[in-house]
Amino acid sequence: MRMDTVAAACRRGLVLAPVAALLLSVATLLLGNGLLGTLLIVRAGQEGFSGGAIGAMMSFYFAGFTIGALVLPRIIVSVGHVRTFAGFAAVASMTALLHVAFVEPLAWIPLRLVTGFAYAGMILATESWLNAHALQSTRGQLLSIFGVVSMGSWAVGQGLLNVAPPADVTLFLVVSLLISAAVVPITLLPSHPPPEVEQEPVAFRQLVRASPLAAVGAFLAGLAIGGFWGLGPNFAQRIGLDVGGISAFMAAVLGGTLALQWPLGWLSDRAPRNLVIGGAALASAAAAIGVTLAVQAPLPLLLAAGALFGGFGIPIYALCLAVANDDLPAGRLLGTARGLLLLNGIGTAAGPLVGGAAMGVAGPGGLFLYAAAVLTLLAALALVGRRTRRPIGAMANRYPSTPMITGSLDTMVRMQKLS
Repeated sequence: MRMDTVAAACRRGLVLAPVAALLLSVATLLLGNGLLGTLLIVRAGQEGFSGGAIGAMMSFYFAGFTIGALVLPRIIVSVGHVRTFAGFAAVASMTALLHVAFVEPLAWIPLRLVTGFAYAGMILATESWLNAHALQSTRGQLLSIFGVVSMGSWAVGQGLLNVAPPADVTLFLVVSLLISAAVVPITLLPSHPPPEVEQEPVAFRQLVRASPLAAVGAFLAGLAIGGFWGLGPNFAQRIGLDVGGISAFMAAVLGGTLALQWPLGWLSDRAPRNLVIGGAALASAAAAIGVTLAVQAPLPLLLAAGALFGGFGIPIYALCLAVANDDLPAGRLLGTARGLLLLNGIGTAAGPLVGGAAMGVAGPGGLFLYAAAVLTLLAALALVGRRTRRPIGAMANRYPSTPMITGSLDTMVRMQKLS
């Protein structure tokens, strides 16, 4: 009766207590990262960096992120989620200040590589931590909350650019302080990191075989959305928007993500996830075409199309992560997160290069026509693919660890498995 009561409590819905401190840390971390990304581009322009150097900075950041996704799971298994997050936050904080000490392209490019590597470690620890506490019936919602927190913090970070002149040291100090402050919640507040268990590696072949939609979807989503992350401001500038218009366009895309991230996650917990992914990709592709057609239209139409593009397109990665963790057992959570993060990172790193080539051929709108083509391909693969469910016995038996549930839940679960 006791176990039935606990299980019923677990099934009732989303339990945020075990990850509340983690989400607060992530929000603070990405507040600083959102400011740093924009600050570096503005400061580089003021310092006279060439367009090639600025593009290389973006590519090296994603390259570092991809390398981190490949090699860092061993560190998480070795030292744990909290220490991994804290250690790489310290690295990111230091590199933020080093940008002020060495204002040269040859220094900033490798610094962006190190920064991307550090953020890969923190995001990998975060996603595997969240998945360890998720129930299958609420995983989409929990990852959507993570997405809302991430995008919201990133959007607010853009506004911090007005606190001080980009040419001053103040904003770099603000970035460093925010990244350092991100360590406080998960180290000083009650938190419930996943138990220290051996994580089985997941080869790409295994990941693709067990969850082909998640693997292909993570890569194609990165390929489509990565072009926007790298060249979105350049697109807005090339169609004639001023600084205010550029900021409004970027804010609209992030605002659309904030509005639709949770509903898509909620829907994916109640409908087949492949249909939700396919529908979101198709809607984002249509919105991308709308952005291309609205370049000469009044600004509100362009902003509306941009909001729909981001609102349906950016959450696709989180939905793919939920699919993969439905399909793979609990012992492979970290390997799954690592594989998808690496695939998404490769796509995101290639996105600005392919998107830039598309803009060279078709003009500024080529960026979104290219994104529409990739998203349409993803929609077709998701909608025609058949989702297979593993037998119930093969599914991970995950209970959220929370102080609101009395008694030693871990002990009861172990006893139930032994009986």
